[in-house]
Amino acid sequence: MANVTLLYSQSCGACPAAKELWKGLRVKHSFSYREVDILSPDGQELAERHAIRATPASIVDGKLKFIGVPTRQSAEKALGVRPLDS
Repeated sequence: MANVTLLYSQSCGACPAAKELWKGLRVKHSFSYREVDILSPDGQELAERHAIRATPASIVDGKLKFIGVPTRQSAEKALGVRPLDS
């Protein structure tokens, strides 16, 4: 099962769309998902480890996969699942 971490910021205009995307995919696919505020200690550590300077940032299975809001298709590909029709 894939593991997704979304780094977000309270002031990020695109972050709600990224949250909505990942939460919607979680309904269709089985994967672990968590949201981490980039200003939290855990968020700062993740940002430093992955050299993240912008949000939203999606880390899939320990690797930075997306800065910004990914398309549904690219997110499903990163999860290693077969895309489902909407």
